[in-house]
Amino acid sequence: MDIQDTRQLKAFSAQRLEHNQDAEKIVLLFAALALGSSALVSLINYLISLQISKSGGLGNLGIRSVLSTVQTMLPLVQSLLVKILELGYLAAMLRVARGQFVSERTLKLGFDRFWPLLRLLLLEGLIYLALEFGCIYLAVMIYLMTPLSRPVIQLLMPLMQDASVLSSGLVLDDALYDQLMAAMTPVFLICGLLFCVAAVPVIYQYRMAEYVLIDRPGLGAMAALRESRKMMRRNRLKLLRVDISLWWFYAAVLLANVIGYGDTILPMLGVSLPLSEDAAYYLFYALSLVLLFAVYYFLRNRAEVTYALVYDALRPKEKQDGVVLGNIFQM
Repeated sequence: MDIQDTRQLKAFSAQRLEHNQDAEKIVLLFAALALGSSALVSLINYLISLQISKSGGLGNLGIRSVLSTVQTMLPLVQSLLVKILELGYLAAMLRVARGQFVSERTLKLGFDRFWPLLRLLLLEGLIYLALEFGCIYLAVMIYLMTPLSRPVIQLLMPLMQDASVLSSGLVLDDALYDQLMAAMTPVFLICGLLFCVAAVPVIYQYRMAEYVLIDRPGLGAMAALRESRKMMRRNRLKLLRVDISLWWFYAAVLLANVIGYGDTILPMLGVSLPLSEDAAYYLFYALSLVLLFAVYYFLRNRAEVTYALVYDALRPKEKQDGVVLGNIFQM
């Protein structure tokens, strides 16, 4: 199948979904688990915040530290859980794309492949972190070696003249700090531009890694990244065209997430709500989850089966039979 023909891809995706009624049950369960876990974590964080506010005094310092640590770790655990569920969901959509039998048990694949998935996420995180640090360093060098840095030098020069060996003399009040941040805006813009230029090709290089992890259980995380890089060689622009053709899905997800910040956006537009800040926050958060659930249920299957078809079109032809997806214990 030619992945450049996005109409054919989406038409074949719709045909596969039409002949597999179990796909609706899969996405319903996945959306309920993924978004339900997010709502549960938010509720637990709210209850922990109430408990922290009640635990005053030095005697309860240890309790507050433990609760704060739990509050920090919960979103990380929830994000990892979503990635585990998502791997099983992608496996289900890959089976749908191949016209194979699929059931709710396919969602368990993420738990069966937990350690390879965790290593894959850590490796990807390290790669993107290295790119970020490299972009920051290069952006700072460009900023310092060009006239863009003159406003910062002019602000700091009077303070440097008053500095001595025993006293640095660099005391930044709030007004000066705001001026420095405004003067350093070009650094942030350059860094963002560099990161987009450097990171986007890398992200597209590894877009197929999770499918490789699903389809070839004998491979580890590093090998999955390597195989994804091979498949995406000279195919990144083709996948970009597929992404653009699915703009309606990404626009719906973006809209649902933006609505979640309604408690911040409306006051900026001069609209006030007859609600407390906490009530407005949780109202828009709940509305965002409801809209995301609808987007997942009605749109996500079509998008993910399309991407599964892209993977099948790009993978080496001599490796067409995925062992894990044919395992009856993971259907």
